[in-house]
Amino acid sequence: MQKTFIVIFIMLLSSSSLFAQGYKADLLLGANFSQVDGDQLGGYNKLGLNIGIAISRPLTKPWEASFEILYTQKGSKKVIDPDNITPTLKIDYHYVEVPLLARYKLNKKIRFFGGPSIGVNVFNQRDDNGIVLKEKQLLKYEVALHLGGSYHLTDKLSADLRHSYSLLSIRDFPIVVNSPTWFGRAGWYNRLFTVGLRYNLGE
Repeated sequence: MQKTFIVIFIMLLSSSSLFAQGYKADLLLGANFSQVDGDQLGGYNKLGLNIGIAISRPLTKPWEASFEILYTQKGSKKVIDPDNITPTLKIDYHYVEVPLLARYKLNKKIRFFGGPSIGVNVFNQRDDNGIVLKEKQLLKYEVALHLGGSYHLTDKLSADLRHSYSLLSIRDFPIVVNSPTWFGRAGWYNRLFTVGLRYNLGE
């Protein structure tokens, strides 16, 4: 986790030189509401942090290219019924993720974006009714798709909403009944909504 923040700090230090080359940088801070398709829990009950920096450069109007470096917490959580004594389950997946996005400027206030990402799992654990273990079957890398939009609140600050979904299974075993498929392949898939703020550092 310390390495993640070091990378983000280095990006911040280098942002001034990027501005001189026509790039702009944004700080990103948000919250993930996530689930894991295939674990049979369901519901966007796992709350996690999403923080990082985005670097973008205009292409042809109204398009621009962007890449981000994010520290993002994913996983799933079983909702506890207060009227029944039920086992608890919480799955924590922590990634360093790099989305490569195309951004479209609809007007002065609204922008849409989308594109793939590659993520590296840096920490994971499974809390099964108080027994905490690592998810040994979790794959090291994740390939995902991001779709979302931004609404400018001020010249510097905007609100972001995005949906992310794993394009490939993040864990191949065990395969459970009614597990979702991607082109006929069963597995586990991170699915999440991110709500956050984007602060422009300049351009």
